[in-house]
Amino acid sequence: MPEYRITINDKTHTVKIGRIESDSVDVTIGDRSYTVGIESPGGRSNKTPTITRSTAVPNAAASPDRTSPPGGVSGKGEIHAPLPGAILKILVAVGDSVTEGQAVAVMEAMKMENEIEAPVAGKISIISVKEGDTILENALIMSIG
Repeated sequence: MPEYRITINDKTHTVKIGRIESDSVDVTIGDRSYTVGIESPGGRSNKTPTITRSTAVPNAAASPDRTSPPGGVSGKGEIHAPLPGAILKILVAVGDSVTEGQAVAVMEAMKMENEIEAPVAGKISIISVKEGDTILENALIMSIG
């Protein structure tokens, strides 16, 4: 079963999506299982449910530049997510000095743990995420000033 992490009212849940039939889908949230009815607009049966998602970034101005390469550095010392995933560990704090190539965070993406490294030496000036956050590709993780 594919597994997803969703947040509802600031509480994160693990959701497993099971068998999808023409009018229902098996869903497991935590340790409870449900059969959820699916109805497409107009009453037509649809084998694939439509999922409506809220905007991950509250406004367009705050959205990361999607034309930059994954994990790219848009400003000196800015560290961006190479892939969408979850922040497992933050290894530094604001004000800490880091060297180029030093691991500053650990991120899980595509079921693999990835160390995020400092692109330059300097002091951590901003940490934009916290442990447990789910972020998009190219989201700002932290800045080195």
